[in-house]
Amino acid sequence: MNDAGSTHEGELHAFGLTAPARRAKPKALFRGFVALGLLGLALGLAGCSTPGPSHAYLYTPALGPTIRDINPLDGAESSNVVAFVDGGEQVLGLAYEPYTDHLYIRIFPGNRIRVIDRPAGKVKREIHVPSLPLGGHDFAIRSVDRHFFFTDPTAPALIEVDLAGNLEGYIKLEGLDQPVWGVAHDQVSGELLILASETTDRIRRHGTDGALRSELKLERAVRGLSLAYDPVERLSFASLDDGSAIGVFDDRGRLVRSLPRPDPSRETFIGIGPRSLLRLF
Repeated sequence: MNDAGSTHEGELHAFGLTAPARRAKPKALFRGFVALGLLGLALGLAGCSTPGPSHAYLYTPALGPTIRDINPLDGAESSNVVAFVDGGEQVLGLAYEPYTDHLYIRIFPGNRIRVIDRPAGKVKREIHVPSLPLGGHDFAIRSVDRHFFFTDPTAPALIEVDLAGNLEGYIKLEGLDQPVWGVAHDQVSGELLILASETTDRIRRHGTDGALRSELKLERAVRGLSLAYDPVERLSFASLDDGSAIGVFDDRGRLVRSLPRPDPSRETFIGIGPRSLLRLF
């Protein structure tokens, strides 16, 4: 089964349903499963997320090819996922997509996106993106259509690409004159969140037309390498500028808590998102 299709998985108990006391007639049973499937698909397409807690994912290349699954409230590690990064490969970014429960890592050289099925712990597929220039920093994914937004290493812009690696758009970011660093996507507002430089105390919000919508001043400066955003809790995650911790900021820019991270000299990529009741492929 590949990512480009559109199927769903789910169980009756996920919706709080119980088996009937008597065996249902075949037609009634069939209609019930069809209705359940349509409901699940509608929930997924509407952008509904699981009622359970979000999970944060950290990848630190210097610690080996392992993505750590942590609690975003206290940083406690619950499990880990093999990143399947080979010798000679460099990771430029990490993103998590909640509806498929897939982790996406950008691999260089080769301008590839490696798709990792988190529950299965295996590589789902690789996406080659021929239109990307060499280099670059962070990237983000939009759940509704699984379009990627890559930083352009040559200009203050984002490169929009579809799930097959085809170029969909080029977004020039208003008010900037240098290539940007961290990028995240707000799945609720549809806006793109930007860390404009290697070290910054501002998160900029841009529309998909590139227009600047707002700018948030943070209580602490952060490193621009990686940015993640939880649209349910309205929290931004980025490494503090001194590398001592991952800062969690609310939508007023206040540092609400810090999460432990590896040695300050080591880069860490961040992804975050809720787990879904149904997985869409």
